[in-house]
Amino acid sequence: MLPLLKSQLVLENIVQYSFDEIFVTDAEGNIILSSDSFKNFFGIDAKEIINQNVFVLEKEGILSPSVTGKVLKTKKIETIIQETTMGRKIVVSGYPIINDNQELLGAISFSRDITELDYLKKTNDQVAKIMLLYEEEIEKMKSGNAGSSSTNLGEMRHVFSIVEKVSCIDVPVLLEGESGVGKNFIAQKIHQKSNRKDEPFIEVNCGAIPESLIESELFGYEEGAFTGAKKGGKKGYFEAAGKGTILLDEISELPLNLQVKLLSVLQNLTIQRVGGSSIIKLNCRIICATNQNLQKLIAEKKFREDLYYRINVIKIAIPPLRERREEINRLVTELLGEFNAKYKMNKEFSSNMISWLNRQEWRGNIRELRNFIERILITSNENLIDVDVVGIKASEEAVMTLDNYIGMVEGDYIARMYEKYPSSIKLAKMLGISQSTASRKINQYVTKKPSQS
Repeated sequence: MLPLLKSQLVLENIVQYSFDEIFVTDAEGNIILSSDSFKNFFGIDAKEIINQNVFVLEKEGILSPSVTGKVLKTKKIETIIQETTMGRKIVVSGYPIINDNQELLGAISFSRDITELDYLKKTNDQVAKIMLLYEEEIEKMKSGNAGSSSTNLGEMRHVFSIVEKVSCIDVPVLLEGESGVGKNFIAQKIHQKSNRKDEPFIEVNCGAIPESLIESELFGYEEGAFTGAKKGGKKGYFEAAGKGTILLDEISELPLNLQVKLLSVLQNLTIQRVGGSSIIKLNCRIICATNQNLQKLIAEKKFREDLYYRINVIKIAIPPLRERREEINRLVTELLGEFNAKYKMNKEFSSNMISWLNRQEWRGNIRELRNFIERILITSNENLIDVDVVGIKASEEAVMTLDNYIGMVEGDYIARMYEKYPSSIKLAKMLGISQSTASRKINQYVTKKPSQS
């Protein structure tokens, strides 16, 4: 092999396998070589820019500014920090290629992506601010100016103190807790207390969307992207969030292939619609929530470790309702007020009923308590609701499970509503459920009852 050809092959291999993006031009600025990572930085395939001119690309805003163009003008080594069209921040160093006769033959530049380093620096600065606030709070406690500790004020006071601190700082937040503890409520509180409060709040349950649809639902799609795609395409949830907040609930249910894409979204703050090629920049805050142990899922290779550390800068663990029983009375009062207003009622619970509510485990947490109280108010004929009215007697409490009791209440409610809306279609519309679910519940609770035969 001739020396010249061997040198060309060595150069091509250096360009291909280098960690940095390498860019080579001739003396007029025409591009001779570019590594494949050019696409990651600028959104254009490296093969497409060969023989194009850097000064033209600079005018088009693709290279803005062009360090190679600067080197060709000054014949000196130049280094700049550049923001690319893909939202990446890179350090570019350019070097003139000069022969023994001091003639300029071209230029070569090396680009290194520092987006992640810049992000980590900003994140660390934000976390440092939060830690400073915590230290100030601790000092106040020590000096007796804090009133009482978070523990004395209840578990949720501690949660809300964190919410206050992180709401106006765009740092990633991960909400952890059992189903029904109020993770979406806490996410909304963060949104409402932030500078984004007048912008949209979009809640997405990653476990409720079929796997075949979740990518197009999250990122949107272009017209003709797949069979059945709407004319003109459709915005995804990320675009719909605009400058607001998007809550990715049940993040553990996201398939692994989409976890990779979400990681890219978090790193670049850009998305591409399904079937599209244009880059869409994001300006929304992303909050994630889960009722699963993500570290356990990482060990089982079901959740990406790099994504976990991306979303878990600030973790807020929301305790279950059984660990904050002091809140049950307040919740009961609030829910009674809400449902009395909704259904134009004026019903109350007896002290015996409230005592019974406080003794339950509420495995479904606030959601279960909420559903239970709504059903009791609707199905009870009394304005003062006691345990006897809903069929719970002191001697029966130990033998009747909560599931059995809720089933009993649901059956009574379905039977009552079916009398007013005597068809599965009407009943489904009134209850906000599917017709098939309505038919199943009619068969379960109504047609099997002797009184209905």
